[in-house]
Parts: sequence; structure tokens; C-alpha cells
Amino acid sequence: MSSDNGGSFVSTLLGFLTGAALGAGFALLYAPQTGEETRKQIKEAADKATEEVKDNYKKIEKTALKNYDNAKVAVDKGLVQMKEMVDDLKKSIKTEVKAEVKKETAKKAAK
Repeated sequence: MSSDNGGSFVSTLLGFLTGAALGAGFALLYAPQTGEETRKQIKEAADKATEEVKDNYKKIEKTALKNYDNAKVAVDKGLVQMKEMVDDLKKSIKTEVKAEVKKETAKKAAK
């Protein structure tokens, strides 16, 4: 999942909420009804928008936690691989050093 998906989702959500608010506003302005009915509709629209925001927040949170867990697993795996590489490199260096010491000892003994 690319980081652009989060920004695109937020933009879409904001666009949707803005459109819903504008639509509700125009509907209220042009619908002949009592103040009590208008207040009831406003409350219902606000409650609906609140629920949608909560639902979307939960979805975003779930996605973020999943991405965090995936990243943590990847980093842990990378650390294990790096440790193995370092250990292999240490062994290789020790082998080369021992071979050089052996060569030098053989040269000195031959003189």
C-alpha cells in the first residue's frame, strides 16, 4: 500500500462530507417546514456524519496498525539478516587472518 492511498482517502472523505453538508444545507433552505422539523433533520444529519467519521476513523486505525505490524515484521527480519551477514563476515575475516598468520609463520620458519 502506498502512502498516497491515505491522502487520497482523506481527500475523498473530505469531499464527500463537504458535498453532504452542502446538499443538506440546500435541502433545508428550500424545503418548507417548521423550525422543529429543520432542527430534527440537522441533528439526524449530524448524527449520521458523526457515525461515518467514527467508522472511517476505525478503518484508518485498523489499516495503520496493520501497516505498523507489517513494517515491524519486515524490520525485525532485516535485522536478523544483517546479524547473520555480520556473523558470516566475522567468520570470513577470522579465516583469512588465520591463513595470513600461518603464511607469515611459515615464511619466518623457512628463513
